[in-house]
Amino acid sequence: MTIQDEKRRSMLSRLSRQLGYTAPALLLVAGGSAFQAVASDAADSSAFTSSQEAPLMLAEAHAEGEAEAEGEAEAEGEAEAEGEAEGEAEAGDHDRSAVERPEGYTPGYDESGDNPAELIARGEALFNDASLSSNGLSCASCHGADGLSGYQESFNQTYPHQVAMGMDMFSMEHVHADEMVQLCMIAPMEAEPLDWESDELAALSAYVVDAQQRFAGSSAGHNCDT
Repeated sequence: MTIQDEKRRSMLSRLSRQLGYTAPALLLVAGGSAFQAVASDAADSSAFTSSQEAPLMLAEAHAEGEAEAEGEAEAEGEAEAEGEAEGEAEAGDHDRSAVERPEGYTPGYDESGDNPAELIARGEALFNDASLSSNGLSCASCHGADGLSGYQESFNQTYPHQVAMGMDMFSMEHVHADEMVQLCMIAPMEAEPLDWESDELAALSAYVVDAQQRFAGSSAGHNCDT
């Protein structure tokens, strides 16, 4: 045996004794594959004794790591899918009947704009009343104290007209002024819709019609959602 062979056997012997202790660290550093090759070479040597089980331990640790990673990925995937499904359900779970004029309903305001000044004034007060909501918002929070802010170009059109929120959340092609009030009560203000026969709904609707006419007359052209 040459000196080179003796050195090789000595090195393999030292590696075999250290294999059981270094496998976890090498697994972290090299992912297991590179060290398994070294362990395989060491296994050919007669000096590879007590650490014969190390390659198996390394393979098992590697397999356990892969299984754990797969399990975590699967759990994350399921949680993400559940979250998406929940989000879709929320987006399509709005009760259209809560914001759509009920059968036999007669509006307590004139949608053409012929409303008493007292009714409009009452509506203006309610428009700025945050107590109607459950989250501290009022109609004025989005549309300003004068009711002329935060609108889309569709607000230049008389009611009924198309409203993005009505289309997106309730699949309503067009909404009346009182339906718009109910939309805002449920969505931004997170409250119950007003009673269809209530003075509050009639007053708010009259004020919304008045605001629409003022908006169209002034050609404000703000960006809006109603």
